Amino acid sequence: MKNKFFKLAQASSLSVIIGSILAPHAAIAVEGKTHMPGIGAVGGKHWARRLEVSGVMEVEYGSSEDYAGNSSSDIALATVELAFDAKIDKGVSMHVGLLHEEDDTPLEVDEGYIEMELGSATLTMGQLYVPFGSYETNVLSDPLTLEIGETRESVIMLGTSFGSINASAYIFNGDTQEASADDAAEQVGFSVSYASEGKDMSMDIGLDYISNVADSDGVTGALPGTDLVSYVPAQILHANLTFGPMHVIVEHLMTDQFDASEVAFKGNGAEVTATNLEFGYDMKIGGKDATLGVAMQTTDEAVGLGLPKDKTLLALSVNLYEYTALTFEYATSNDYDVADGGTGESATSYTFQLAVGF
Repeated sequence: MKNKFFKLAQASSLSVIIGSILAPHAAIAVEGKTHMPGIGAVGGKHWARRLEVSGVMEVEYGSSEDYAGNSSSDIALATVELAFDAKIDKGVSMHVGLLHEEDDTPLEVDEGYIEMELGSATLTMGQLYVPFGSYETNVLSDPLTLEIGETRESVIMLGTSFGSINASAYIFNGDTQEASADDAAEQVGFSVSYASEGKDMSMDIGLDYISNVADSDGVTGALPGTDLVSYVPAQILHANLTFGPMHVIVEHLMTDQFDASEVAFKGNGAEVTATNLEFGYDMKIGGKDATLGVAMQTTDEAVGLGLPKDKTLLALSVNLYEYTALTFEYATSNDYDVADGGTGESATSYTFQLAVGF
């Protein structure tokens, strides 16, 4: 997942250092060129200069009270991310992202893909988060739209641009399949967005579609199994607007109807929706750059996915240094009513996060 507070800087100097350490063990110099075992010429003895390294680390202290009134607190290494980007040949690059989230994700290859330019288009093959949803936020917690829609798959994707318009289409073979269908790469998606930037204003507006949202990271785990009565398409509309120091984020996700045996609401198949509305304001605190964010999120027919009916969040992030931020977040959620399958209760949480990125 993309970090909320840092634009991960290109670390060419660190890349050279890493390369100088690894090169004697990982490469063999032959006639002025560097050969990687089993690959062939990478092109030039200074291959490490082609490598860019970036990373993020987030440590959090959190205290919460759940719907049953039980209190808890914890200190966690919430996120460790390392990304490696390399230029391989003219128009060809590769990306590898490693991710660790304490008590959630063991250290793993989160993303790994190859990009190749094909004229005005770009071919991408590998594992990545598909372009379904923007999920931008000014607070710490992931938006409820992400909890439903974020999807990581191994894909073949083709993308192109027409001025300020970007478009992409992809195909993948997900973990879930229609019970009557073969195990095949037949699930698809597409994304269209428009982006523009002026002196005091910018906008990024997009519409995304996926043919089976049941393969998203949040939905698959809530299903009784991986065989579906039918695929569940979904659409998401997102807009990120900036007016001087003001930020406005709007995102709305809609799914088709699930079968009642998979995700139900009041005895029928659920048609899940989720909305995130945020306002952010950039300012100075003690001479430091800071951002105040307020988010109001709602869902409908999502009790079967374990999500709240609505959620309100307030966050303040201060950049202590260029690449170091301290953030406080307060969140309160309301569960679905008892008649809708929930508890009708409320929950609260407080989170402090110290994050660094390079």
